[in-house]
Amino acid sequence: MTARQLAPLFLWAVVLSACGAGHTAPPAAPTAPVPSERPGARAKPAVDRSKLPGPGPAPAWSLPAAKTWKLSNGVEVYYLEQGNTPLVSMKLVLPRGSATDPAGRSGLTALTADMLDEGAGGQNALALNQELQRLATDYGASVGVDYASLSMNLLAENFEPSAKILSDILQRPSLHQKDFARRKAQRIADALSAQSDPGHARGVTLRHVLFGHGYGGELPNGSVKSLKRIGLNDVKSQYRKFFTPDGAAIVVVGGIGEAQVKKGLEAAFGTWKGKSRVKEVKVGKEKPQRAVYVVDFPGATQSTLGVVRRTDGENTPDYFPAMVENRAFGGAFTSRLNLNLREDKGYTYGASSVFQRWRDIGFYALVANVKTDTTRPSIEQMFKELDATCGAKPLTEKERTQAVDGLLLGFPGRFEHIGGVAGQLADLPIYGRPTDWYEKWPSQVKAVTLTEANAVAKKYCDPKSYGVVIAGDLKKLRPSIEGLGMPLVVYNAEGEPAK
Repeated sequence: MTARQLAPLFLWAVVLSACGAGHTAPPAAPTAPVPSERPGARAKPAVDRSKLPGPGPAPAWSLPAAKTWKLSNGVEVYYLEQGNTPLVSMKLVLPRGSATDPAGRSGLTALTADMLDEGAGGQNALALNQELQRLATDYGASVGVDYASLSMNLLAENFEPSAKILSDILQRPSLHQKDFARRKAQRIADALSAQSDPGHARGVTLRHVLFGHGYGGELPNGSVKSLKRIGLNDVKSQYRKFFTPDGAAIVVVGGIGEAQVKKGLEAAFGTWKGKSRVKEVKVGKEKPQRAVYVVDFPGATQSTLGVVRRTDGENTPDYFPAMVENRAFGGAFTSRLNLNLREDKGYTYGASSVFQRWRDIGFYALVANVKTDTTRPSIEQMFKELDATCGAKPLTEKERTQAVDGLLLGFPGRFEHIGGVAGQLADLPIYGRPTDWYEKWPSQVKAVTLTEANAVAKKYCDPKSYGVVIAGDLKKLRPSIEGLGMPLVVYNAEGEPAK
């Protein structure tokens, strides 16, 4: 027989085998008797499957306070032993940042920080990178309005040589012209590319509208125009004035002993000296004009929208009440703002609100990417939601409870890896907070009352205190936007009034 002729016979054999080939199946085993409940026992309540289960109680978790001490030169150390693996995250932070950039040269501090590892301690950039790879150490630098940070992720066994490299990067950078020209060109290219992003245009325009060219008004990375003005001598001058130990702090988190940290840091940074000679720009006193500011993106099918106003800085007494209020108003998926613009109206995939705070000032923003033809009604709905919190719809106790629970449930996620822990601890010296800040954070959130949350809502509920920033198609937007009763001002993608 051929294989094709055998196939049907094989299938029949399988079928007969599965059916027992005509034999009677053995009787089933007797079912074990169900034990009767003891007399007087209370029956368990049936599970109610007609509704979704509610969340359980928020976990009682907080970050332990870090140990602190000072090196011989006065540099503060924040140390937290954490984890069973020999991984370490180290951050050196300075409580000053891009707010020290000279007028017309925004991005100088960020470019200077970027230059530090382009050769240091007598090694060129390639040799330095190879040494970091040999030690399995990752290095990075970042700059914000109020801070500069040099970071390393490393193995505990390589802590001392890694700290020595960080010391070379910090204290003995090469700052050569060839490296400067390359890094400057790359940053200009990045800034030029960002101008095509409506979100970036909204962000830079928003800051210029609220703060001008004063504190908080410039992006830390600068603009095409400002970067082109920076020379190598500017970088060298900023390095000498900025990267000094006064106010500096070093954060170390991970599976490493205290004695090893003390020894390694003192050897690497104990002789670091100098006084900062940079000055921060002042907060602009002139209040922003209430207007609609549009960055024109011809042909855009949606508008990148922000309704914004100034707020207090990081150390405001409203810090925790504002956090709870914002969570209920626009900080969560189930917040009022998102349920209105996304779920009810269908104008957007998501709408939210956020407090952005720096040391001296900040802003509150209601943001969304909306369809072009719904830009005007989206603005009106944002104003309506703001106004309602002071009128017919103040926050409820249920909203306050949900906001508090949501914040507490999300809090541990900020510390799920040692880099995240180090990043959170780095905020303590930047904003002058106590070492037990995160230990007390959950209790501070829980303590916010409905009255306090609504007091914050009343502080920020007046639509007339807000301006509107839009990146979108001006030609399509103009007819409806002009009907809002606010002046229309056109800006370019670098956040400057268009000619």
